[in-house]
Amino acid sequence: MSTNRFLSPLTCLLVVGTLLPLTVSAQSSWYVGGNAGQSAINASTSDIESGFLLDDGFTASGTTLDKKDTAWKLYAGYRFNRFLAAEAGYADLGKASFSTTIVGAPPGTTPAPPFPISGTATARGAFLSALAHWPVTQDLSLFVKAGAFRSDAKFTEVIPGTGITRVSRTERRTDGNYGIGLQWAFSGRVGARLELERFKNIGRGIGGREGRDVDFASAGLMVQF
Repeated sequence: MSTNRFLSPLTCLLVVGTLLPLTVSAQSSWYVGGNAGQSAINASTSDIESGFLLDDGFTASGTTLDKKDTAWKLYAGYRFNRFLAAEAGYADLGKASFSTTIVGAPPGTTPAPPFPISGTATARGAFLSALAHWPVTQDLSLFVKAGAFRSDAKFTEVIPGTGITRVSRTERRTDGNYGIGLQWAFSGRVGARLELERFKNIGRGIGGREGRDVDFASAGLMVQF
């Protein structure tokens, strides 16, 4: 995914923070922010090959998996006090993709093996989280977070060179997410964040599977009002 999709929102946040009137209090409770970084799905090539065997009776070989991608999120929150906050937002966790070759299949399978299959999986959606902060200094705090993620996951399989879409499924569900982070207020209005989050059971139910966790490591800016 293009980094331009998240660099623009983050740049806007920094500009807005710089231009806010000096009368805005640094202690005000509302804030908005945006993070960007890398996502990684908790899956392996052996998972893919065993899935083909269980679902279709296919024997897959030579599987490759690209399980990392650019991801981003935008959010708005309310800081109740130095220790507690709540926030809601939207996250795009990027895409995972694989390629494999089916070298064995039940009789009558069309096309007959060997034939290639490529697949992609994407996930995005809205989240709501509670945060507990531990102030280290006046401007620096560690935090933990937990909440819910309403995901919109899509999985597609195609047979390259034929134009055939073998599988196309979409699932919407709500599951948990949690994480840890570091927040630094480097001016009266603008701050920075480093976060590591996990989104649980993405795509659960697509193809009767249990779903996969997605990890998201990110950095970003936030502006207080």
